[in-house]
Amino acid sequence: MDKQGEIQNENENEIIKKRTEKIITWFKNPYNLAFFSIILFAIIIRLYYFFIVSSQPIWWDEAEYLNMAKAWSSGAEYLKYDSVRPILFSLIMALFFKISSTEFLPRFFLLTLSIISVVGVYYLAKELYDKRVGLLSCFFASVFYLNLFYTYRLQVDIPSTAFVIFAILFFYRYSKYNLNKDLYLGAALLAIGTLFKQSTAFILLAFFLYFFTIDKFNLLKKKEMWIAASIFVLIELPYIIWGYIKFGGFIFTEAAGKVATDNYLISGYNVAKNYIVLFPNYFSWPLLIIFILGLVLICKIFVGFDILIKNENKKLNKDWFVFLILVIPFLLTSILITHNEDRYLMHIFPIIFIISSMLIMIIYDFIKKYSKTFAIILLICLLVFNGFFQIASTGYADDLIKSKKYSYLEIKNAGEWFKEYTQPNEEIISQSLHQIEYYSERNTIAFPDTEEEFEILRQKNKNLKYYMLSVIQNSPPWSYAYPQNKNLTIINGYFTDQTQQQPVILIYILY
Repeated sequence: MDKQGEIQNENENEIIKKRTEKIITWFKNPYNLAFFSIILFAIIIRLYYFFIVSSQPIWWDEAEYLNMAKAWSSGAEYLKYDSVRPILFSLIMALFFKISSTEFLPRFFLLTLSIISVVGVYYLAKELYDKRVGLLSCFFASVFYLNLFYTYRLQVDIPSTAFVIFAILFFYRYSKYNLNKDLYLGAALLAIGTLFKQSTAFILLAFFLYFFTIDKFNLLKKKEMWIAASIFVLIELPYIIWGYIKFGGFIFTEAAGKVATDNYLISGYNVAKNYIVLFPNYFSWPLLIIFILGLVLICKIFVGFDILIKNENKKLNKDWFVFLILVIPFLLTSILITHNEDRYLMHIFPIIFIISSMLIMIIYDFIKKYSKTFAIILLICLLVFNGFFQIASTGYADDLIKSKKYSYLEIKNAGEWFKEYTQPNEEIISQSLHQIEYYSERNTIAFPDTEEEFEILRQKNKNLKYYMLSVIQNSPPWSYAYPQNKNLTIINGYFTDQTQQQPVILIYILY
């Protein structure tokens, strides 16, 4: 080996040595070691369930996103676009389908974002408070049953949550350090999150109110704010243009028109009340009590609101930021979406964990003054109890994930049967519209409201050959008597019992 080669090897060895020392030094820090352990735990538990449910049947919402992805990956015409379904998730899955026709890559993508969201909670909590609050919040996020459950559903909630967490982080960093790059990055992340799920944009109002409170009308004079707004709009622009082409209107108002009512206040009040009633179901009772007390502590901002308005207390600014990030998305979700679903609140749970963790550390520090050992034991008991509650207790992560593993299995089987035994140009009528179309790769039509409408449809559409009834997703009342009235022949069925007396799905042929 020549001298130059020896020098190069020595330099490479020196670089490797320095990197190794840096990693060892990083792990020597107890906070870093604890953070690594929590993330490793989050990865292990997510991988455990990933392999259990990786082939589970898909639900209605999942099928819509998957059908869009299949159409884009194959170049096929697709006519069932819905304005409430954003396109980014389906576009990414379309790329995955170019590599593999299975659901493995889309599912692994969600698994990765789920882990990233847990990491994001740590950094957000650390930035807002300190590393200890970050570690506690990170642990709560790692075991939270909703986060775990939706990790394995091909829907947009996990991607949206991951992006909104980091958007909040960078917006807060901007307010704290006044670095424009943080503001621009936060705007970009929020825009991408909105392309995954439209309600991600609800957080914009919280940011606006926060910056307006501490900056007043100077907010509108800042060049960086206009640049950030432009970044957000430019990222959304292709989606907005696509929306005008597909739906003939502004995509966000088109979507809002489908999920909101004219009577916003009454509807919003009822939905918000229902969420509040449901809140005890989301947490173990000690954590719920701690969160309520922590929220009361945060609400001291209203006692010194005049000081907050004058921007004279940075601690109040932080509490105001946390309060808005919690309350504004909750209120807008209640007002603009007229029904309750726990996944709609996933954006606010990281803040709930952070508020709870903040108060836990205040209590811990108070008890530690008198007995450090007792404070540590109490903290460990709380974490173990909450972890067990979120994962292993009846009705939560373990039970929920495993019990839903086989939901809609008969619909999946029926769809795969259609794919194997029917011709590509033949069409199906079924109330399981999107799932059957996904599995069968045959055009599927939903039942009309009346028998008369169906007869007109049947006369016009000569490719309509199969009639599927299901007790899983109910058809209109007239549809169940129709096969007997018209003497249709059963060609396949799926039953709950071996004697085949209790059908779940019946498939008829239309002559």
